[in-house]
Parts: sequence; structure tokens; C-alpha cells
Amino acid sequence: MIVSGSNKVSTEPAYADSLEKRIGIPYVSDGTLSQVVDIYYAPEGVRRNAVLIDIHGGFYVAGKRENNRKFASLFLREGYDVVLLEYRVNDGKTDVADELGDCAAALDFLASNAASLGLNMERMFLTGDSAGGHLALYMAEGAEDTAVPVRPKVFKPRGVLLNCPAYDFASFASSDGFTEEAMAWFIGPRYQDRAYLESLSPRTYISGFSGPLFISTSRHDFIRGQALMLKADCDSLGRTIEFIDIASDDKKVGHVHNVENLALPESGEVNDKMLEFLEKHSR
Repeated sequence: MIVSGSNKVSTEPAYADSLEKRIGIPYVSDGTLSQVVDIYYAPEGVRRNAVLIDIHGGFYVAGKRENNRKFASLFLREGYDVVLLEYRVNDGKTDVADELGDCAAALDFLASNAASLGLNMERMFLTGDSAGGHLALYMAEGAEDTAVPVRPKVFKPRGVLLNCPAYDFASFASSDGFTEEAMAWFIGPRYQDRAYLESLSPRTYISGFSGPLFISTSRHDFIRGQALMLKADCDSLGRTIEFIDIASDDKKVGHVHNVENLALPESGEVNDKMLEFLEKHSR
């Protein structure tokens, strides 16, 4: 099984490392080492007074915020402050509901303490890749819709950018591509509870979301069908979104390529579109 993200933290230097930053800020009291955020501040000469909050992927069981520092560097160079959000991954004790709860707590912490953290709460954007795309979209839906069970109460995103997102979470429970053992591993012990899965699925609440939305996928994205389903649902609701589907034959241009392999020309194409989206909706 392919898992986007890794528990092995990269020690390679990134542009982000050279900037003003605050590392490992807890967003809950008496939390774990996974319930923290890192904040990187764009250089004053180019700073746009807008914030990109990144939720990493890892199929709900892996991934580390630190591994997205090079991805964050791209946006820092263009003047956006970047927050890398960490959450507890599914380990048999916590599951996706806990991950969503962590994200909601982190986002409300950032919004409530924006002034003291030097962030602009009026221009906060969410981005997420793979499982992080699920978490990001669900948080954005919850910011608008009180029917969403796990939601931020204070945070309101200016826009949402998703790269190869998981979307119809409940569909994983009936997927022919995963064994029961695999589903218990990445979903948790309630993987057969359809109502529970639907309650945690962004697809359940998409009709209540009206904010600006960017989606990317590619021909070799192994969950490309999820992004296509999200686009189809938005189309049926009459929602205008920004969608890019890279048709490259290069298999390296696959799942979350623009996050993990920034050197690819196709990754540059996607990330340039992300910057255009941020510019447009930061005004």
C-alpha cells in the first residue's frame, strides 16, 4: 500500500529554516508532542500579511509536519506566513475523529491567539495533501456548517487548497482496493460503521460549503477518483472551483507530487496555480 508521508523527519535544510520561526507551540494544554504547530514568518520585505496553514498527509497513520518545510518554503518566498500543523495519527487508540478534533483545536488556537502570534486571522488559508486534504476540507466545512460534528468554533478560512485529497471517507469501507486488515489499520476499529464513517466524511457536508476551493490531482494519483468525485459534486452544486488534473505520463508525477517532489515541472505548474489562487483571494 502506498502511504503519502513518513514518520522519518527530514533533516535536510530548507529555506524555511533560515527565517524567523516558532517551533513546537502547543495548541492544547497537557497535550502530546504531536499536538503542536510550527509557525514560519515570511521576510518583511515581501510579507503579504496572509497565512497558509498546512495539514500534512500520511494515510491517517503516518506523516510529520517537518517534512513539509520545503513545500512551505515555496510560499514563504512569496510572502505568505506558513503554519505546519501536527496532529495525533491513528495508532489503534486514536482515530480519524481524534485527528479532526486536533485540527479543530489547532485552528481555533491560531485564530484566537492570532494577534500575539503575529498572524492575520482575517487572511488564513488551509491546505492539505492526501489525508490532510480530507482534514482541511472537513475543517472548512465545519467553519460554515454547525451540522459538522467536529468543527472549529472560531477559525474561518479565506480559502482551501487541496492536493490529491481523500474526500468520500465512507467509500474506503467498501473499497475493493483495501483488505479488512488495512482498513482497520488506517481507519480504526470502527471501519465497518457506515454511519460513523459518513459523519467524518467531507462528502457528507459539501453542500454546506461555499468558500473558494482549489483542487489538484494527476493521472498517476492512486486516489485520483476522490478528487474527480469532489469536482463532480461541486459541478452538480453549481460551485465554481479551480481544478487542475495533470495528464503527464511520468509516473513520478503521482500522488502529492507537488508537495513531495517540488523539482518536477508539473509540480511547479500546480504550485504556481496555488500561488495564483492565494493571490486572488488574499485581496
